[in-house]
Amino acid sequence: MSADPAANLVGLLERIAVAVEDIAPRPVFEIAPGEAMTDPVCQELVWAYLLWEADDKRARALAGKMCESFVDLNEFRVCLPSELASFFGSSYPKAAERGDRMRATLNDIYNREHSVSLESLGAMNKRDARAYLDSLEGIPPYVAARTFLIGLGGHAFPLDERLMGVLAAEEALAETDAGDLVTASTWLERQVRSGDAAPALHALEAYAAKPASSRPKRKSVTKKTPKKAGSSKKHSRKSSKS
Repeated sequence: MSADPAANLVGLLERIAVAVEDIAPRPVFEIAPGEAMTDPVCQELVWAYLLWEADDKRARALAGKMCESFVDLNEFRVCLPSELASFFGSSYPKAAERGDRMRATLNDIYNREHSVSLESLGAMNKRDARAYLDSLEGIPPYVAARTFLIGLGGHAFPLDERLMGVLAAEEALAETDAGDLVTASTWLERQVRSGDAAPALHALEAYAAKPASSRPKRKSVTKKTPKKAGSSKKHSRKSSKS
């Protein structure tokens, strides 16, 4: 395997690339059929929260449960911590932390916007919109970056511990950034072009969700065995005697 993490990243993304039409759309959070809970950007934020440190299959199951359990995001926002703990269940990754963070983020949005809505971000320039998301109380870097990338079309590369572990195992992450989600995500933003970030993220998330045994194998690099230092000298001595 190459020692160059940037080259390894390119090789990984080429190996796991998926067609745009193969990417499953996120679920729509509805109060009733055809009536969405909130605006699309806020829906992306909620979906990113369900995906954070989890996989698509489990997140979709929880999204369906969320639509059945709550009238809207405002009802979710005012839930007691014990009610959220019961909703997520003990088996969902980071269940208690996820509930606390989501509640804090939605409360912060409500306090700023007087509703659980992020429609105002559509009128902002990209830099201000990203700063707004990053400043929300409790929000993990992955959720802020994914909402910015998918919900607002900005340039970001969302990263959580699960995805970072996959990249580290593939040696596709700079060693100096490997222990820090924010700096690692910034490094990835520099490696992946803006228009390629969303499909690359979708591919990486799908790849991370697969069992290790079923993931596409990376190509091994055969190293050439260097000649022994003394072999050329012996040859030169024989030539001189002849």
